[in-house]
Amino acid sequence: MGMKGMEALQRRVSLPHVSALALCLAALWSTPLQANGFENFEDAELIDHIAGTVSRDYGQMYGYQVGFKLIGKEVLHHSALLVQYNAHQKHCTFLLSTRDRNWYNFRQYMKFFKELPKKVVYEAFFAHESGHCVQKKEKIDLGPVQRRHREELYADLFALSHVERHFPEHRRAFEEALLDMRRAAFGIQKDYGFYKELLKFQHSPDLHTALKVINPQERAHSIAKVIDLL
Repeated sequence: MGMKGMEALQRRVSLPHVSALALCLAALWSTPLQANGFENFEDAELIDHIAGTVSRDYGQMYGYQVGFKLIGKEVLHHSALLVQYNAHQKHCTFLLSTRDRNWYNFRQYMKFFKELPKKVVYEAFFAHESGHCVQKKEKIDLGPVQRRHREELYADLFALSHVERHFPEHRRAFEEALLDMRRAAFGIQKDYGFYKELLKFQHSPDLHTALKVINPQERAHSIAKVIDLL
């Protein structure tokens, strides 16, 4: 990643640790190309731009700040991209992983979306994680039953809403690829065992309406209401 990319990121993301993502990506760039999608640095500038713009835009839209942090292989986790939301500070931290020894890494993810433009897929990844922070910021309670499943389902629908609004011509293909990925993941990790629930939404007029709602807060709650209809 060149200096122009880092400087652009600094202008886009106004944070105390403003160049965190650029430094994360620079650290990954210096490693051999052997693990997940963020280490394929023909995409570094694209990911840099998407992480800054998509995450920042949702933060501005819903009234929280964003930051980025690299987590290494020594940290036990099960995803290539995670978030932590601090309600008191209204701050969403995106955690980017280099870990490649589990099913949930970017190389594995991208196999399911290879027919789609990378920009669409990467934006959807960051929209999914933003959906987790939006759910917390908006204090959307998904109920005590299968809460973790519903949180992941909510984030998937949030990502689908992003694709619907920004890349409508790719929404159907993205939805099919997402279903394929969740079906493959079904049973591998309990937090992601919601393929059957996601499948129910494929022809749901209520969901298709919710995805297109213009007002951000109304859209966030509309998606939650669709989940409540399960």
